[in-house]
Amino acid sequence: MAETRYVTDELQLSLFELINSKGKLLQRLNSGAELELLQQEGLFAKVRTKDGTEGWTKAGFLIERKPARTQLIELQQQHQALTSSLEQSESDLKKTRNELENLKQQEQQANTELQDQLANTEGVIAALDRIQQENEVLRNSQSQMHSAIPLNWGLIAAGISFVLGITAGIALFDYRSRKRHGGYRIY
Repeated sequence: MAETRYVTDELQLSLFELINSKGKLLQRLNSGAELELLQQEGLFAKVRTKDGTEGWTKAGFLIERKPARTQLIELQQQHQALTSSLEQSESDLKKTRNELENLKQQEQQANTELQDQLANTEGVIAALDRIQQENEVLRNSQSQMHSAIPLNWGLIAAGISFVLGITAGIALFDYRSRKRHGGYRIY
């Protein structure tokens, strides 16, 4: 029964104290380990590891470029980091777009309210002009009728105005109090 097998790219290279694989075994080097080449004699090379260990190993297993597996692992890590960064950027963009949409809605609502206030202001200005004209007409007629109004009527009118003013003040106070407290009287 034949089974499929593959050649491994997991290589463990021995680092010895002396040339020709003699002397004490210093360490096992995995595929992709970065080494500094110090000297080469025949089939053996003297190298220094990242942690500073110096020793001899077989030169035939040393290459100038990183092995494909090591490059693949680094590229996968880069890909994961870029994918994560892209997802974060997309999330930030979506949040920013939502905030922009909310701001546009708020701006539109504020513009609508401003237009309403402008329309109300124009109405108030027109009413004030009309009242001023009426007031001027009344002043002219009052100056003509200044002596025509008896003193008793003036006092009666002042008394009625006083009572109406107090009543209107109480009603206004009651209205505002109820408006503030959801329609309930609190006094």
